[in-house]
Amino acid sequence: MSANLANVYAELMRRCGESYTITYGAPPTYLVSAVGPAEAGKKIVLVFKEDRSGSAAKFRAATTTTPTPTKVSPKTEGSADLDLTGSPLKDDCLVDAIGDLSIDLQLEHSNPWKLEEEYQRGIPVDKARAIVCSEFLQLAEGLGSVWFLCDGSDPAQTQLLQYEFNPTHFSRGILSYQGVFPAYQVTSQSLVRQHGKAPDETLIENSYQVNPHMRLRCSWTSNAGLPLLVNLHDCEVALSHTFRVGECTPLTQDFMNQLRILVFIREDIVSYHKDVKQGVTRDPTYRCGSGIDMDELRDSINQTMTDVSGFIDRYSIGNVEFDIEDVVQRAKVRRLTDLTDKLWELLKSCGCYKDLKMAFNMLFQCAARCNIVNTPTNKNRLAKIITELANRRLAMPCLSGAEPLELLLEIGMEKLYKDYEFIYTESKLCSTNLLKEDSSEAPDGDGSPQNLPQLRKSLHNAVRGDPTPGAGMRKTLLHHHGAVKTGNAKYAGDDDDAGFKNSHFDEQESTERVSKLFQIHCTLEHLLMMHIHLNLSNVYNDVCSELLKKPLRLVESIDDQLSDVMDIRLSAHYVRDHLDGKDPYSRHVTMRSYNKFRELKTTFYFDSENICPPNLAQCFQCDDKEMVKERTYHSWIYRKIRSLK
Repeated sequence: MSANLANVYAELMRRCGESYTITYGAPPTYLVSAVGPAEAGKKIVLVFKEDRSGSAAKFRAATTTTPTPTKVSPKTEGSADLDLTGSPLKDDCLVDAIGDLSIDLQLEHSNPWKLEEEYQRGIPVDKARAIVCSEFLQLAEGLGSVWFLCDGSDPAQTQLLQYEFNPTHFSRGILSYQGVFPAYQVTSQSLVRQHGKAPDETLIENSYQVNPHMRLRCSWTSNAGLPLLVNLHDCEVALSHTFRVGECTPLTQDFMNQLRILVFIREDIVSYHKDVKQGVTRDPTYRCGSGIDMDELRDSINQTMTDVSGFIDRYSIGNVEFDIEDVVQRAKVRRLTDLTDKLWELLKSCGCYKDLKMAFNMLFQCAARCNIVNTPTNKNRLAKIITELANRRLAMPCLSGAEPLELLLEIGMEKLYKDYEFIYTESKLCSTNLLKEDSSEAPDGDGSPQNLPQLRKSLHNAVRGDPTPGAGMRKTLLHHHGAVKTGNAKYAGDDDDAGFKNSHFDEQESTERVSKLFQIHCTLEHLLMMHIHLNLSNVYNDVCSELLKKPLRLVESIDDQLSDVMDIRLSAHYVRDHLDGKDPYSRHVTMRSYNKFRELKTTFYFDSENICPPNLAQCFQCDDKEMVKERTYHSWIYRKIRSLK
């Protein structure tokens, strides 16, 4: 099909390319909206005039509503560092830094059309018809459609002409703009009258806008001569919602900030390892902290590790069910009970790599010398190092390279996972099994690897010298696990045979874990919007299960443009009360009449907003939408006739 239509495109380019712009690709958004995705197809040939005189940019500037991101002055000690955390000791977090992740950030505007469509202009209708009736097009072979964008200068205000290649039928289509109508004028009688006869089949889809990013679509098929235009009883209901990272609500912003920090840390680790592979010698970059006084940080670490305050979460209240919003708010201030979760809040505030490395040294010194009350319960590597240091089974480690970042990334992902786990379990949304990564990760055990010699181990000095064969070989605490995972690590280094790893980093594994956290966060955003705007508490569990079981979408970077789309099916009775008595935001009605020789199809599309770019829409004369107080629709009619050859 594509090859045949491509040949038609090439022939049109040869004959008409100098006079018109001709493209071969995805159909324009306004065409898909008006005639439907099935009729528009995936690829078409479009003939139009192009105007890049700059007037489109003026319309664009006037219609876009997206604010310009605020830029933050760079830090004096290094422009590469971004403050995304704030200090746990001082309220000096540069909140706006989150929006300044890229100097060239291009935010997606809210218009329903694409940027390139703003430069499209129609050609005279008579010239378009002349090409449609030309001999070379009549004799061409292919499958698919050629569409001609018209200027609407004829009385019918023709917007698009369609020439469809079909091996068995003659097939032509016309899309015309009908103007603006109040909602009460859209009736079955008026549509059947315009169709020309009682339809054999009618397909109807009503779209209700819950908010600018959430819609409910109700669709059904009718064989009645006068079909009902509203049906809230036995229709198919689909709920769609788009979450954009740049529009994260204050309620969930803290969790998204933490996720962004994790992504930045991962990016810096990957960048460092790539440079090492290429022979570039440098320290890794840490750019997420606001900076913190190291003496204060030392005191905070000591206090965190020796604090004897209560360990019970003060918010734990039996089997009481909580509102989702309340649970999210509680999760933001919940008491952290595990040591490494508390350390994440402290360590991420370091202003640079040098400070972060020094902070780990202070942490290890405290673990080796102090009487630790808060013994780690997590199973991450930092917890194991602290436990072994506290039990005097490990010499003082000295981190190098990306190891501080890798340890910080691991405890950060674990802490953020616990935040989400708290939200989903406390609000009774789903079981913890659905929150786990798709990859089968076996638990790390109890932190005491088997078959390791019972001697004092060092994560730093053990790599010096060749180990003596047999007994007495000095190994690190993590040697056993490092040896198991070395085969999967992309950046294992050249000393894999020694197996001495203070930390472990696998690029693919870290991508999957970050992507799972992003999936969990997006699911939370979708559920919150459903709760706030629809309050469909009976479906939360099913929706949660469906979204978290979707194939994992790998995310390597997060910026304000990144979005996630939810499209789920609901039972009509869940939304009936919400929609009863309300006019749809848009309507799509397709009537078909057919016999063995001929098929007539008429599609009516009504939308509360104009789906065409301003410079294109101004070609069509219409009355002002302020003419009535009731809801009004911009209206299009698409007629298609297929006759047997």
